Amino acid sequence: MWKRREKTDIEMGKKERKECILRNGGLLLQKRISYFNGKYSNPMRSFSAKELQKATDNYNHGNLIFTCLSRFKWYKGCLEGRVVFVKKYFDHSIATHSRGFLADPEMVTNEMSVAAQVSGHKNSLKLLGCCLETQIPTLVFEFPMNGNLGDQLRSSPTCLSWKSRLKIANEIASVLTYLHTAFPRPIIHRDIYPGNFYLDQDLCAKLSDFTLCMALPEGKTQVQSLRISGTVGYLAPEVLRLCVYSEKSDVFGFGLLLFDLLTGKDYRELVVSKGSMDDLKEDYLMDCIQSYIRNHGINGIVDPTILAEGGGVPHHHQFQAVFRLILKCRRMNAEERPIMLDVAKQLRRIQRGNFISDETIRNDMFSSYNIGSTRLLCHRKAIE
Repeated sequence: MWKRREKTDIEMGKKERKECILRNGGLLLQKRISYFNGKYSNPMRSFSAKELQKATDNYNHGNLIFTCLSRFKWYKGCLEGRVVFVKKYFDHSIATHSRGFLADPEMVTNEMSVAAQVSGHKNSLKLLGCCLETQIPTLVFEFPMNGNLGDQLRSSPTCLSWKSRLKIANEIASVLTYLHTAFPRPIIHRDIYPGNFYLDQDLCAKLSDFTLCMALPEGKTQVQSLRISGTVGYLAPEVLRLCVYSEKSDVFGFGLLLFDLLTGKDYRELVVSKGSMDDLKEDYLMDCIQSYIRNHGINGIVDPTILAEGGGVPHHHQFQAVFRLILKCRRMNAEERPIMLDVAKQLRRIQRGNFISDETIRNDMFSSYNIGSTRLLCHRKAIE
């Protein structure tokens, strides 16, 4: 069957480019007003399609860094002597792409709106500008010299020491707290996992991909989506059951990301099961992990790379405290999870070496998840 060939950005006529600018610009303005009441402090540059073609050598395959299924491609480029990260989305209207989750102008302008506003935070991948001339807007970000966090955790050898990982955990908690507390309405990221974080030359963590972000309705603590969105394996139980998102669903994803930082691997790799992931009970994974720790100790799940550093007792206490925090973040009942601000505070205490007793840690590790707890309340103060 004949399929329509996608026009390149250069082949698009002046009228088509103008129509794209008007449509995409209107959507961007609508999103910014919706999220931030039209108040925004971080400007974006406007690039032409020709400028980005030249910057990436016509999107040369040699400059391709990463492809995300049928959603987008990351390219390395050079603009005005600066190395940049160009995010080129696939056109959802073209039938040649594989089926599945495809971006559209509204979703991408959603990312632009949030990314631009959050770019003032040191732990957000800074949005430098965009091109509205293309069917789907093309985005230009700062270039993360040390690549993707997920790739770094699984590379051999890895450059991530235990000190670096604790710092990264603190930085991620900081930017998530900022999303949840710094704006008129809390913003939920909805896709917290290692692949959405990048590392700069100083191994500073940078949050990316705001495509799925949602602002909570005025006076509400959760929002129901029409479909499940996010990364399989990092979704909270209430998301899988009811498509309900809240600040606590981001906390759940962060808990599993923290597990990846501690172990250097996907937490599901510790579970041996003949069934598929869909067949597993919600708490089965952590039950297996806790059983493993009972038999082998906390060092049995810690990444051997950081064990080889020989941090001794101080590191051992930190490992225990981090695992305790992981259990709190991924409790089955969303109401029992801590808020992101308190998670950030606890991580700073762990980093400084302020621990509770080993007995308390041990009791919390192996206790039931269904113990009731009072909902924590706090003044919405952003951590930067």
